[in-house]
Amino acid sequence: MSDKKSQTFVEGALILMIANMLVKVIGAVFKIPLNYLLGDDGMGYFGTAYTVYSWLFIVATAGLPVAISKMVAESRARGNQLEANRIFSVSYKLLATIGIVGYLFLFFFSDWCAGIMASPDSAPGIKALAPAILFVSIMSVYRGYFQGHQNMLPTAVSEVCEALGKLIVGYCAALFFVKYGIDKAAAGAVFGVSAGAMLGAVALALMHFTKKDKKISPALPGEMRSSGTILKELIKIAVPITIGASVFSLTSIIDAAMIMRRLQESAGFSYDAANNLWGAYTGKSITMFNLVPTLITAISISIVPTISAAFAVGKYDQAQNATERSLKVTILLTAPCAVGMALMAGPILQLVFHTTSAESTLSVLGYAIVFVSLVSLTNAILQATGHAVIPVVHMVVGGVVKVIVNYFLVGNPDINIVGAPVGTNLCYIVILVLNLVSIRRIIKIKYNIVGLLIKPLISVVAMAAVVMALRNATAAMGNTASTVITIAAAAVVYVVVLLVVGGMTEADVEMLPKSHKLIPIMKKLKLLK
Repeated sequence: MSDKKSQTFVEGALILMIANMLVKVIGAVFKIPLNYLLGDDGMGYFGTAYTVYSWLFIVATAGLPVAISKMVAESRARGNQLEANRIFSVSYKLLATIGIVGYLFLFFFSDWCAGIMASPDSAPGIKALAPAILFVSIMSVYRGYFQGHQNMLPTAVSEVCEALGKLIVGYCAALFFVKYGIDKAAAGAVFGVSAGAMLGAVALALMHFTKKDKKISPALPGEMRSSGTILKELIKIAVPITIGASVFSLTSIIDAAMIMRRLQESAGFSYDAANNLWGAYTGKSITMFNLVPTLITAISISIVPTISAAFAVGKYDQAQNATERSLKVTILLTAPCAVGMALMAGPILQLVFHTTSAESTLSVLGYAIVFVSLVSLTNAILQATGHAVIPVVHMVVGGVVKVIVNYFLVGNPDINIVGAPVGTNLCYIVILVLNLVSIRRIIKIKYNIVGLLIKPLISVVAMAAVVMALRNATAAMGNTASTVITIAAAAVVYVVVLLVVGGMTEADVEMLPKSHKLIPIMKKLKLLK
């Protein structure tokens, strides 16, 4: 991918990945001390409130930003910037309305939502999250518009602003309200999400106001679509995506409520004990697990306008190239993280949280990192090619698998909470397989099994052997030194073996920061084949 548009995709993905790294660091600064402040009980309330919010968040924002990005990219590919601006205007009115409705629902029905979740003490937190729906909806319009221009910088800046607002306001509010009870402190913490969303929305609005296109070519007669036509097209694209995402998010809500109930009714745990297990799982395992998939989301976001624009002008070979490279880079980045997180779950939790209470769940959930990341990417690819309904069907199938597995495993006293990450793995494996089959049929791509799977697998197996050997050999040095040395050595072994077996090509390195400096050095050392 040497042309300008391909380079824009690479640069955009890198910008978002760097921003997401900053966001994850800020999030860790927020979540780690918050775990100490609230404990597993408080994190249980926090997790329940956030799960309820996540469903409305998906309903409000999952499909429309993708639709905006796709439609703006297509309009610009046809040289119609004026229509792209009209898409922004129509989208803003629509999402502002959705945001207001979502805000009112969460605020006035917080007690009802908490009751459905079998966690009545989570009601204050749900109410505190209500304003976030409005601000996130507004952010989605700006992000979709900028992404349609293949400009990922505004999205990156807003994500960092959002994370900083959540950190500063959320932790300060939790610290202030902790004297009034853990449930109030948890509500203060989640209010930081609302504050961060407001800050991110303000940042995007300012960037849009100051960077409007100064020169807009007028549309030719018959080229400009009406606002009504644009609205219909937005809804046509967004609804299937939203249904797919919201179905799975709704499944997560059912999953959360089911876990609490199954732990109490079938596994024999009290309400407090069940909430404690749920808090450890969401506050520790999920927090560590989310580090990597969130970074990979950058590739998914960047690839939508790239593939959409390619399809709009008939450049199908470019779409195939972008698909293959994004799949390979995602696997290369996530496979070692998944195996490393699973094998080092205990030491990592001890290092970060000074406890291994969630080791059993993280050691299973870690493997899902690669599956979740690839599902996010393949969903985006299918949506970008105009087949948004297909991921909906696949997500429904995966969601059903997840609920069934969790129902039986979580209710087993010997398995209990560990059944949740097992269900997550199986769910995403099913979705991924179905997505890959559909992509092969639609894009006519031939998967390079050796490059995509075999070579990364060889490297990961070598890395895993080093992890298991060093983990025991360095145990006497203390957990911190042992963990750092083991992870560093494993990373080096993974990269070296990957280069030796030819698993990383020059095209892959081009997607890395400072690739123009790295490639000549690697060629000189004969590390690239």
